[in-house]
Amino acid sequence: MVNHTTKTLVTHINPHLDDIFAIWLLKKFDPKYKDAKIDFISANHEMADQESEERVFVGTGGGKFDEHKEGLATCAGSLVFDYLKKEKLLPKDEISVKALEEMVDWNKKIDMGTISIEAYDEFSVPAFIRCKDSSKESSKSCLELGDRILNRILAVLKRKQQSLLDWQGRVEFETGFGKTVAVKSNTIDRPFCKRMGGDLFILVSPKYHGVQYFTPSQTLDLSPIYDKVKELDPQADWFLHQSHHMVLCGSSSAPDAKLTRLTFEQLIEVAKSI
Repeated sequence: MVNHTTKTLVTHINPHLDDIFAIWLLKKFDPKYKDAKIDFISANHEMADQESEERVFVGTGGGKFDEHKEGLATCAGSLVFDYLKKEKLLPKDEISVKALEEMVDWNKKIDMGTISIEAYDEFSVPAFIRCKDSSKESSKSCLELGDRILNRILAVLKRKQQSLLDWQGRVEFETGFGKTVAVKSNTIDRPFCKRMGGDLFILVSPKYHGVQYFTPSQTLDLSPIYDKVKELDPQADWFLHQSHHMVLCGSSSAPDAKLTRLTFEQLIEVAKSI
């Protein structure tokens, strides 16, 4: 039974990404803390005797979710994640769990300084999630921004996990462009393809009925593909990107486009025919 007594999660003023992440985990996955209030104190690790069921310290205070203990190679986020796992409060689907595990590992590396220096640069999450202003009002603002960012990161990582599953159903073959991969997926995108390797990709989105021919090469020209699909299906809204590295028809960004009638197999044959 869930205890409906109002809870308060306490972290230090000007919280780090790790503290924000740990609070995000508790509020998102433990019903007890869904509506918890947040309080900020001056960093202090000698307050464990003041922790209670109603007032829980996160990343400070010396309580169960404070990692600042001698010889403890962890962080507040990983302590909370381990707690959620032990209490069986994590999502039931494997995609969500794997995405969360990747977030925990990323956060832990940042908090412990074992990640590349680029993870802390001016364009990084740690850089703009923390305002370094020692007031409760600004700390609350950082926490709210962090909540939105972490929700987006989780969504991105879940799409990545789904992409890995979809990738298993790919069709690989050789064309005049080199190694070519065709796959049906609502989540696989160009950055994902670049990581997986290949010369030409045919991406078909069943959800949006969109089609994309894409090459990561800086030398390949896909205009012959554009000419061919326009010949086979002139009524569809085919678009040759100005880089000549993409041929598109329909997407989540173009819901009003006239979609192609070409089948997955016919799209593959287009690439083989050139």
